[in-house]
Amino acid sequence: MIFLIPLAIWLGTANCFLAFYNGSPQAFRRSLLTAAIGIFFFIAASTEMLSPANFVNATSVKTAWTILNIALMLLFRRLSKRENISMPDILKGWLSSGRAFFRETGSLTNVVLFSISALTFIVAVVATPNNMDSMAYHLSRLGYWIQNGNVNHYASHIERSISFSPFSEYVHLHSFLLSNSERAFQLLQWGCLVGLLMYISLLVEMLSGSRSAMRVALCFGVTLPIVVLESMTTQNDIVVAFFIVACAFHTFDYVRQTNKISLILLVSAAALGMMTKGTFVFYVLPFAAYIFFFMIAKPLQWKPLAFLIGGAVAIMLLLNGPFWYRTYQIYETPIGRMSNGNKNDVSNPANLLSSTTKHVFLHLGFVSPGDRYNKFMLNKLDRFHEVIGIPLNAPGTGMIFKMNKLNFNEDFAHNFLAMWLVIFSLPLLFFTKLSKTARWYAAFSFVSFLLFCFFIGYQIYGSRLHIPFFLLIAPIIGIVYGSLKIRAIPVLLCLILWIFALPFAVLSTSHPLLSTKWFFEEIFPKVNTAFNLNINIGKANMNLKQPSILFSKPEKVVWGDYTDQAEKMRFYVDSIGAKNIGFDFLESSLDYAYQYILRAPDRHFEHIKVRNPSHILENKTFRPDCIIAEHFEGNHMTYHGRTYVKKWSVTGTFIYVPVN
Repeated sequence: MIFLIPLAIWLGTANCFLAFYNGSPQAFRRSLLTAAIGIFFFIAASTEMLSPANFVNATSVKTAWTILNIALMLLFRRLSKRENISMPDILKGWLSSGRAFFRETGSLTNVVLFSISALTFIVAVVATPNNMDSMAYHLSRLGYWIQNGNVNHYASHIERSISFSPFSEYVHLHSFLLSNSERAFQLLQWGCLVGLLMYISLLVEMLSGSRSAMRVALCFGVTLPIVVLESMTTQNDIVVAFFIVACAFHTFDYVRQTNKISLILLVSAAALGMMTKGTFVFYVLPFAAYIFFFMIAKPLQWKPLAFLIGGAVAIMLLLNGPFWYRTYQIYETPIGRMSNGNKNDVSNPANLLSSTTKHVFLHLGFVSPGDRYNKFMLNKLDRFHEVIGIPLNAPGTGMIFKMNKLNFNEDFAHNFLAMWLVIFSLPLLFFTKLSKTARWYAAFSFVSFLLFCFFIGYQIYGSRLHIPFFLLIAPIIGIVYGSLKIRAIPVLLCLILWIFALPFAVLSTSHPLLSTKWFFEEIFPKVNTAFNLNINIGKANMNLKQPSILFSKPEKVVWGDYTDQAEKMRFYVDSIGAKNIGFDFLESSLDYAYQYILRAPDRHFEHIKVRNPSHILENKTFRPDCIIAEHFEGNHMTYHGRTYVKKWSVTGTFIYVPVN
């Protein structure tokens, strides 16, 4: 019954069109984005409502979606009669506006948009989810929520799975319960990228209206390497970026025309963004301050301001309150403790400069003969730190810094061309004719990035945390480079960005559409030698050599080089008839991978011997038929008064079975 989700989006879009946007040249885009936020709100609210009664199951979720679709159908019938417009008339209008929009974007931009979107869509649908973070905590939650019938916290060795914001996983939970499949999981990020491109187009129309700006902005947004790679995964950085850019757009939309629907969408997007990822706060804060001071400066806006503040608090608590409370019960703080290590030491102003430069230089590394370019850039960064009087890797400023070269992994890829375009846009901004609104928007976008850099220390995987900034700044990049007097520059820029992005769409190291094994064995060695790149592809990074997902078994996609070991483990567990399985894991364990290979009807998983504060949630009556451990507990172990002996093992994994 997965069709209930696209049906609800379609009906919601039609209802929003009839209720709010009929007659607007942006009607379809605004209607679809409004409907998407509404559907997201429904998922979040319904999950929290079903959980207390232990109704998080396939029957309840299917019933909820059926009721929603019936309600949307009835609402459409009423609105279509009131407006005297039928569904065929609406579809004709949407098709007409779509043709007009794509005429404006032009052939090259359309090729860029559709090629990247099509390639990433294929991977998102075909590939089994296998991102490391997803297998550790994003997706591992789902199995426990479903078997428990609720989204309450549970005892877990992986604290991230119970303390990190859960909204993206609520969406996956609904899609799984509707379809009994992971097939739609990766479409969440892909769909949010489509929504982000719509918001970017609306922002360009608001700030400039230039056709050339629109083309550059859209190409810039869709070709960001880290965005291309993440749009095919079950991470949540594009999802949170969707809500951040939504908040930015609806802030400026309200300031421009003070319409109530923008305030409602702003409040909803803010609550959902907070429910998705903590970094939401840093990127949205400047825009929140802007709308607050705009409204408080005008007495006529005081009543809407009260509505905004009251609504924001109420909806924020409605959606986030239950999760915060559950987390507080374990950690005595609503945000847990796992993100503490990412904080930047703000007591020393020099640390703020250090953090910002390292976040920027994260994107500026690249391959070069003898690695001379990276050595040059690192030398400049070192000299800058000498000037400000602190070491490059001063305590409290994040991880040990390293220059990137070229990476096709969704956790570590960086935006080399995009960051240089942002840097070069800074002086060009002073010579570009920008509206007052565009200048304010540009300023807040840059301030949002600075706020993030001030409070969050450098991390080697930090490029994915910068996704919101690059997508926020995309309209400004479009305006700046689209206004250059040499008309060939925007076209050439779009072409270069596209060519540079295509390999990321087809050669992801985790789920490549084309075989990376062929690439790294046949093509890359010749390039590496010819240009003296000194990049070693050895045993330490054999995971780069992956077959195409089109010809890979799902188990192989999930377990990679450890597939044989995983299948032997499953065979042994099945051979002893284990129904209740205890997990004695490391914090970095790929919990979801174990669930994926071992799941079977009536099989139950729980974490045992938990070594963190969530141990208070351990099931005191749970008696596992076997224990799969990544902690070596010796040849014997005792759990809940029962003795277990080690009967099977492979590198790093041990299976203990009860003596009696």
